[in-house]
Amino acid sequence: MIELIIGLVVGLVVMSSVVQLLIVQGRGYRKQREIIDIRETAREATALLAWDLRQAAVGGSPLTAMGPNSIALRSPRGMGTICAKHPLLARYGLWKTGGNILAAADDSALVYQIGRDKWIPLKISAVGTPAAMGVTACAWPGARPPDVVVEFAVNSKTDTSYIKVGAPFRNFRRLEYAEYQLNGRWWLGRKTGGATSYEQLTGPLMAPSSNGLAFAYYDTLGAVTTNPSAVGSVGYTLRPESYKKTYVGNTYVYQRDSLTTKVTLRR
Repeated sequence: MIELIIGLVVGLVVMSSVVQLLIVQGRGYRKQREIIDIRETAREATALLAWDLRQAAVGGSPLTAMGPNSIALRSPRGMGTICAKHPLLARYGLWKTGGNILAAADDSALVYQIGRDKWIPLKISAVGTPAAMGVTACAWPGARPPDVVVEFAVNSKTDTSYIKVGAPFRNFRRLEYAEYQLNGRWWLGRKTGGATSYEQLTGPLMAPSSNGLAFAYYDTLGAVTTNPSAVGSVGYTLRPESYKKTYVGNTYVYQRDSLTTKVTLRR
């Protein structure tokens, strides 16, 4: 009986140690999982912002608004190839389109001028179907209909005389990046065009009071500037936090990290 009791006690001690080891390992795995998650969040958000910032200047205006915790810029939202021209109006058929081509108040376009070897910025005044816009067929053999037809706001059709069939087309829209709150947490959000609500991109981030998303603006010489037309590069920091709390010490806390990037704007 004594030997049985001793065996049970020893077994309980060993099992307790094994259980404690499993608990510690489980907590370590959960912590590592959350750390990986927040680092992926930071990398994904950084890559998205960097791409839009590099493309913004191509649209004719690098930044439309700049703040310490938010930024607004013009980003390419659609593309295509000029395939036909209206005989009287500044209307052009587009072929092989991609993205979302609209004629809202904040929509603009760049069209390549063949022969002048440069891009010309234009305001899109209307978008419609080939039948409604009077451009029913592309110019090349086969006469297939354009995917969509756009009209540019110009004083006369001669203002677009250098736009030829085969010219590439790019459509730009206003984007605003900022933090917004949802269910008590803060997320990286984006407003497109005249949208009033944010599209959730990634997160969660630390609160704006803790600079979960922070921007700094520099001129071409590296000095801090508040003039949008003088901005040569943009630095930004993201501070993500884990979706779930993990046990550290004697309490449960969010895991946090930060990533800082500086992007030079294309001119």
